Amino acid sequence: MKRAYGITMMLLILASACALGQQQEASTAQKNAPYDQSNWLTLLAAAEAGGGWDSGSPRQATALGGVKLGWPGGFYSGPGGRDVTFTLDLGYDRVRTANGFSAELSPMLPVFRFPKPQRDENKNYVRVYAEPGLGYRSAGFGGYGSAKVMIAFFSDSRLNFRTPSPYIELQRRFPFNSPLQGDNRLVFGIMVALCNHCGLD
Repeated sequence: MKRAYGITMMLLILASACALGQQQEASTAQKNAPYDQSNWLTLLAAAEAGGGWDSGSPRQATALGGVKLGWPGGFYSGPGGRDVTFTLDLGYDRVRTANGFSAELSPMLPVFRFPKPQRDENKNYVRVYAEPGLGYRSAGFGGYGSAKVMIAFFSDSRLNFRTPSPYIELQRRFPFNSPLQGDNRLVFGIMVALCNHCGLD
């Protein structure tokens, strides 16, 4: 009886030790998990061009070219928190035979990444951002709201503000004076960006 009791106690101790070891390993693995370097960006500069169509009748083709500048917005929420990247889009476009300049401010809100963070910083991944914005365009367009989706093709090793990364952006603009008479655009761009914990060399 005493022998059985001793064996049972020894098995319980061994099982507890194994469980504790597994918990410690899991905790260590979680702490050592790869860090997501693109949920927000420290700096961003890009050149872009594209085209689309307006919502008039009849619909007409549009064209655009411009630059995008980005910086962190200062919404850091403590250890483990996230900042938000803001972008300023400066562009020149043609809508319904009228050329105009535009300026637009948007936050870059991280929506999706595939695959998840990896230890190999040279591996490519897709990062999707939502960009609701407010802007102003000359030539009669006036103030407008916008809805944009950016699909960026990154690798962590390219987030050094030197190596370019391509992206695609889907855009819709809604003029405040006539929300149904905006335009839809497909934009292709090249950006250089700096990861969210990197500094300039």
